[in-house]
Amino acid sequence: MTTAFAPVTLRAGRLTLRPIDAGDVDAYLTAVDDEVRRWMPWSEDFTREKAVRWCTEEASGDLSRALNLAIVPPETGRLEGAVGIGRADWDTGVAETGYWLGPAARGRGYATEAVRAVARHAFGLGLTRIELLAAVGNVASQRVAERAGFTREGVLREARPLPGGKMADMVRFRLLEGEL
Repeated sequence: MTTAFAPVTLRAGRLTLRPIDAGDVDAYLTAVDDEVRRWMPWSEDFTREKAVRWCTEEASGDLSRALNLAIVPPETGRLEGAVGIGRADWDTGVAETGYWLGPAARGRGYATEAVRAVARHAFGLGLTRIELLAAVGNVASQRVAERAGFTREGVLREARPLPGGKMADMVRFRLLEGEL
């Protein structure tokens, strides 16, 4: 079994999923809109400085536990969101996926394609279970999970913070290696 991720570029249906880099800062700033800020605590007090740090350091940080990739649709050729695998535990084979899309890329099935591609990649490295958490109120994210083939397992009470620090109930989904 692999014990770390490596920088990789994946094809996902119509999309290219590639490492995030300094050239993505402006597109990242444009894509993080009010809808992203509603659900993602990292988007609070979002500044150019934070975007530069994410694109140049944090997105490619700890490859032993996480892989983050830019979602690049063919019509723009630039970052319109991100997808990743995180919290990888190579001993148990369990990891978590997450994603977000800016307004220009929503409603086209891109998140579903991206999530399935990173799950397939993670399974190929030896992980056997991918979990996905979506806030109870984030219906769009729950639909992505279902369309990507994940199974709803239940609700975790006050499991993750939303912007502003309030703890939110999260719907937990899972995808097992043989289900993709």
